[in-house]
Amino acid sequence: MKILHLITRMDRGGSAVNTLLSGIEQCRLGHQVTLAFGPSLESEMSLQEQAKVDEDVAIFQALDGNIVILPAMLRSMGKHDWQAYKQIKELLLQGFEIVHTHTSKAGALGRLAAKDETIVHTPHGHIFHGYFGTLKTKVFIIIERFLAKRTKALVALTKAERDDHLALSIGTAEQWHVIPSGVDILHIKQEVKKIRKEIKWDAVSVGRLVPIKGMERLITAWAKVCEHKANAKLALVGDGEERHALELLADKLGIAENVHFAGWADPLPYLASARCFTLLSHNEGMGRAVVEAFAAGLPCVVSDVCGLRELVDDRVGRVVNANHAKEVADALLKEWDDTTINAARERAKSYSIQTMIHGLEKLYQHVRT
Repeated sequence: MKILHLITRMDRGGSAVNTLLSGIEQCRLGHQVTLAFGPSLESEMSLQEQAKVDEDVAIFQALDGNIVILPAMLRSMGKHDWQAYKQIKELLLQGFEIVHTHTSKAGALGRLAAKDETIVHTPHGHIFHGYFGTLKTKVFIIIERFLAKRTKALVALTKAERDDHLALSIGTAEQWHVIPSGVDILHIKQEVKKIRKEIKWDAVSVGRLVPIKGMERLITAWAKVCEHKANAKLALVGDGEERHALELLADKLGIAENVHFAGWADPLPYLASARCFTLLSHNEGMGRAVVEAFAAGLPCVVSDVCGLRELVDDRVGRVVNANHAKEVADALLKEWDDTTINAARERAKSYSIQTMIHGLEKLYQHVRT
């Protein structure tokens, strides 16, 4: 099968990791896969993050995957969008059987450019909460309703994400298919078992340091944690535009020594030496990092938003009001027992790479009939 994956940018965000991993595994199954994306300048990646992206892209190319850079494909809106549209139209002349678009910008331009191709779109969450003001959000909803009519199938990472779209009349129930983002569960379990020693971190969070991830709420709550445990240690694995502001916030709250900014380091050593994991995003399609934490046997404390509330319940952690610092702190201070830890490991199995790829294979065959 000749497949095109089209995404706005390639960084270490969950949507990009999901897309690249899908391409890698589809190459291993013998498909002809092209991955097209913009120059990713807006991600402002650190050298560490760029190196990891390059490493994964090299794996894809070694499996005969084809990379196409679309110079005009930028996350911001402007005159360049017309150029990006034309670049996609030219790319589609190669004759793909499946055009799988990912995220909002690539999803819009790709679906407008495609004509006879079978189109599958994965929004990877949505931009209806936490991104824009009321007017702009209404405009995006109207656009998504129109684009859904040009789409053969829509892929949600969770049932909650699907239901959010259906509640806004975006697509039909028949169009939507739930396929969770795949995580290499076995690899994480094996690596964590090798390196697990003593508990060094009271909590770990993994993700880009950008506004939507709500890291400022975590640091504010961590100050409350430190009131009860003066030497409590939090590790933030990731980088991004908010790092400096977050460092200043930690310093202002008097907990600079309690918060470690790891940058784009390998998260596994941090997961292997932590008591629990936390993610307090304002919006989240699924939360791959939560599944990775489950695989490492970590209870998870998460915000009460779309994808996260579907992943986490009281058996494997806590769903909290992330704007209530004391509530977050109380959950982070909880002592977890083996029952919770084992339940977390068990839950991770439902989000394996094999489950994701099987779901995509089944969907692609369905939409082509």
